[in-house]
Order: sequence, then C-alpha cells, then structure tokens
Amino acid sequence: MGRTVASTPEQERLTGKPRLFLEWMPEEVDSLLDVGCAFSFMLSVLGRRARHRFGVEYDIGKLREARRRFKEEHFICGSGEALPFANETMNVITFFEVLEHVAQEHRFLAEVHRVLKPGGLILLSVPNRGDVEWLDADNLVFTPLLAFAKRLGLLRGVSDYYLRHHRHYSLEDLRERFGSLFEIEKVYYGGFAANQLAFIVYKSVHLALTLVGLNGQGRVLRQMERWMDRITSWDFDHSYGCRSDKLCVLARKSAALPARTEC
Repeated sequence: MGRTVASTPEQERLTGKPRLFLEWMPEEVDSLLDVGCAFSFMLSVLGRRARHRFGVEYDIGKLREARRRFKEEHFICGSGEALPFANETMNVITFFEVLEHVAQEHRFLAEVHRVLKPGGLILLSVPNRGDVEWLDADNLVFTPLLAFAKRLGLLRGVSDYYLRHHRHYSLEDLRERFGSLFEIEKVYYGGFAANQLAFIVYKSVHLALTLVGLNGQGRVLRQMERWMDRITSWDFDHSYGCRSDKLCVLARKSAALPARTEC
C-alpha cells in the first residue's frame, strides 16, 4: 500500500493533498459526495472526475462561500451523522479532516456506508497518531484560546463544535472503527512538524484578527494563506511513515450491514 506516481497533466499541476487524492480518484464516476466540504476546494478538484458533485457542510458561513465560488456543485447544510441522501446513491464519498471532529464516529461511518453504492470508495484524511501529535495546532493553541476568549465574552455565537479537543488515529484505529464496513486498499502518511508549526502561526494571527473585529479578512491573512499552501503542500509531499502528521486512506465498501447505532 502506498502512493503512486502522478502521470497526467492535471496531476502534475497540483501538489500536496489534492494531488494525492486525484491520483487515487477513479478516472470517471457518476456521483461524488464530500462530507464536511468547508469551502469546497477539494470537491472542486476531485469533481473533475464526477458527473454529479455534492457537498455537505455544517458551517453555514463556509457553505455560503462555497456556493459563491463554485456554481456547478450541489451544496447542502447538514451533518455527516444524518446524511440527506437515499441508500446506495454515491460512487465515491470523501471526508478530509472530518472524522476526528465527529461526536459519534460509528454513526457517521454507518451513514457513509448506507449512502455508498456497493463496491464504492471512501477517500479520507485524519490527523495521524504519530510523533508530532502533541504539536496539533488546534488542540495546542487555537481551541484553548478560542475557549478562553469565549469565557471572557469576546466571542459570541461560537459553536461548541469548534471548542472540542479532536482525536488522532493510527492505521489500526481506523481498521477498528471501520470494522466490517470498509476494506482499506491504499495508505499514505504525509507531513511532519512544518505543517503544524505553520498552522500555529496562521491560526494565532487569524484569532487575533477576529478578536479585533476583522473576522479573518484583509491582505495579511490572504498572503498568509498563500504562504501556508506552499509550506503545507511541501510538507505533505514528504512521508515519514507512521511518524507523520497526516494519515490518508482509500477504502472500499464491504457487503456487510452496519450494526445498529444508538441515538
């Protein structure tokens, strides 16, 4: 299991996570669903291979921006724990940096299994339980600062979703969560400390701008985002095995039925 070498012009123009998952994406599918699509960048990249493209996002602000930027995708405000789709309707379902935030992992994965067509694929990335787990930018800096600012009354209307400590996973952890629902076919470990150090700087500046009323707008943050993209892509393209920062997986739907989940 591992990473293949990019061989098409569209892959060669990309770096980092978009390049990897475009390599893993089938050449042509009828339907693609990205759960937790945020601003929909990954959906726009992988959607080149899909006739019908759908994004589900919990954050209405991110969803509005995704709808503004990408006109051909279908976006729905909702939760991965109750997907608004009929059984066996999607060829590929993706969720990048999402599973670690989900309150009920088994319910989420059962929903993905339900909506996925027989033999369909899931593509996902999660924080790896490796050497730099302790350096997680959200858990170490952003979430504690956000919680502190909320207690002081500096931030209002912030969902508790953003205040939760999120999980890290090993490959064995994912196998345990998947159970008989999905069979892992490809694995890639990517990135190390550079990614998280860059995120610590970025998220600290983002929070500071929010506290002074700029809400993440302005030239400084946009320049930082471009700088961040270069650093994180370079970091992701280097694998350090199970010591890495990110764990990426391609898995196929098994025929087994999911166990019942409690509400």
